[in-house]
Amino acid sequence: MNRVKILLTLGFGLLLFASPGVAQDVLAGRHITVNGEGSVRARPDLAIADLGVTAYGETETMAMAQNSRTIASLRQALRENEVEDGDVLTSDFSIHRERVQPQRRGDGAGEPKERFVVRNLLQVTIRDIDRAGQLLDRLVEAGANEVRGIRFSLQNDKQLALQARELAAADARGKASHLAQLHEARLGKVLRISESGVRAVRPEAMMMKAMDTSSSTVSAGELTFAAHLQVIYELTD
Repeated sequence: MNRVKILLTLGFGLLLFASPGVAQDVLAGRHITVNGEGSVRARPDLAIADLGVTAYGETETMAMAQNSRTIASLRQALRENEVEDGDVLTSDFSIHRERVQPQRRGDGAGEPKERFVVRNLLQVTIRDIDRAGQLLDRLVEAGANEVRGIRFSLQNDKQLALQARELAAADARGKASHLAQLHEARLGKVLRISESGVRAVRPEAMMMKAMDTSSSTVSAGELTFAAHLQVIYELTD
């Protein structure tokens, strides 16, 4: 290795070694660290339901045929309720064999039997959440025997995330200013900002049976977008 390469390698190594110290020098003086929080709430405009069909049969062919017929019925019900094909996807599909114990024993009836199980689950995006309960009722009528749950979201949540972040930044500066005043100091420039992310706290779906009807009531509630920041300010006299 020639002398130029040695010097370059040595200099690069010294730079890497010195970098942590350079970063720490920024916080060498008087400073204050505060956490800021901000949150905004909004009504969701999107519902995502997980549901499907579990079918049984003495043979794999029988179970598959039964499942396929019911899934076709579900998809037809979705089209009739103006749910686009692009808003329906298969989230799980499985076939397995299981042993079933008879309910009563005696005279050979106690021998376990085998049957095939076919499960087909769909993820359905509902863009008109006011009709979510009505749609779920229709799907159950069409043969859905598994409803795994329903969750809510927003088609566009960027603006809410920005608002939550702005509130968190104002909260951090307000706390820092107050603490600085209590200690007869003033805030200087911002030395460091770190964000733990803007998180959407999604409400759990509430599905209830009305007392005097057979229809389902789905309560969407509100979404809360929460932002968390840590800000380090310089302190001056």
